[in-house]
Amino acid sequence: MTTTSPRVLSGLSPLADRTATTVTGHRVVLVTFAGRRDRMELLTRYVTEAMRRKLIDEWHVWNFSRNEADDRWLREQFPAIGRSPDNQVYFPAGRVTVAGNARWRCRVRAGHDVHIAFGPHRGDGDAPAYEFVIGGWSNQRTVLRHIDNRDLLIQDHDDRAIQRPPIAVAATPGIMSGNAFRDIELSIDPTGVGLSVDGAEIIRSRTPVPAGMYDVQVKTGYGSDGEWRFPGVTEYLYNTDGPGWGQVYDLYSAHAQYYADSVFLKCDDDIVYLQLDKLADFLRFRIDQQRYFLVTANVVNNNVCAYYQQQSGAIPASLMTLELPPGGFRGSLWESPELATRLHNHFLDNPDAFEQNSTAPIFWSERLSINFVAWLGRDLSYMSAISGDGDDERILSVDIPSYLKRPNCIYPGFVASHLSYFSQEAAMDTAALMSRYRRLAAERGLPLPERSMEMYGR
Repeated sequence: MTTTSPRVLSGLSPLADRTATTVTGHRVVLVTFAGRRDRMELLTRYVTEAMRRKLIDEWHVWNFSRNEADDRWLREQFPAIGRSPDNQVYFPAGRVTVAGNARWRCRVRAGHDVHIAFGPHRGDGDAPAYEFVIGGWSNQRTVLRHIDNRDLLIQDHDDRAIQRPPIAVAATPGIMSGNAFRDIELSIDPTGVGLSVDGAEIIRSRTPVPAGMYDVQVKTGYGSDGEWRFPGVTEYLYNTDGPGWGQVYDLYSAHAQYYADSVFLKCDDDIVYLQLDKLADFLRFRIDQQRYFLVTANVVNNNVCAYYQQQSGAIPASLMTLELPPGGFRGSLWESPELATRLHNHFLDNPDAFEQNSTAPIFWSERLSINFVAWLGRDLSYMSAISGDGDDERILSVDIPSYLKRPNCIYPGFVASHLSYFSQEAAMDTAALMSRYRRLAAERGLPLPERSMEMYGR
């Protein structure tokens, strides 16, 4: 998809904790609740360029797709797994070519039961498949065992492997951690298979592995989910285990210490324009002004931002009249596909009118649509209360800031455009609007996203 992420996760580079590479000097993590291919293709053009400019370090794409086509596209475009849920399902994690000494590396944070398996590419040939279980049996043992090729191909759990005698066993109490990443390395060559964790060799077996290409799969389960990192990769697909935003906030709040010095951007998958030349200013403001809990971009088609856009002269009264929604909730723009369409076309005709706003923050203490917002990593611990499909917007923009006595604000100097609310979607010609937004992206010099190469034989 992009030039920043290798399509084959061969693991040939050393792994270490990522240091901040952005122009702000802080690690910046972009989180997107993703699903819709047409929107994501456009958003990808902006994020790719932001990463090229070193404005964003990592993109965590959470897979909330609603149909098989969108799910398949997400998995193809974001082949690097960022999260394996507690569901015992295998996910692709690259491939290795066994000729001489092949190595595959990753980092993983999981409390126990990390499974890493490799078998012949596409399941071809008669070469055996192998599986490491690291920290199984209550984080007490690590084993190497045979596994059927078909178990890798269907990416599902099968207990038949458990019935076979293991090839090798090591006592490894406490080897995995739910709080700290472990460096994992597999060494595979025609004379044997080895596993090292944090530089210590755990298993070395004289089990021959025929030369060829092997697919690597990973999974977690039995009460453990995993967060994964690979050498040189900046974009990760975070797999979900059902609906509900709570699993997103659960993961980050549980690891708030790891992300304490980071800045988080959360954006909807239907953000169709970003003012990239001002993104660095937005991030610096977020870092400098820590009194605010949330800072939102100046979002086109946002019920609160639109009122202030009109007050600043960006939206003429002759086009529409916009009120400040009571309590920041709903309002005439939120309810109207006609007004939203008119507003988008006005922005596309006159982007400079929106992009010349003052950078003075607009204080806001009521509900706020979180289409494109920034928060500090040190504030993640407060987000553990968001569960299931609860109202994360209200909790983040009203409840938490209220008891912390920390307001939110709008930063007018950075513009983002949000395509539609569900209340607008059905009666909007989104295809026509997106065609115009694609032309704008081309005018701004943003290339089309590349299709990923076929890694896993799908």
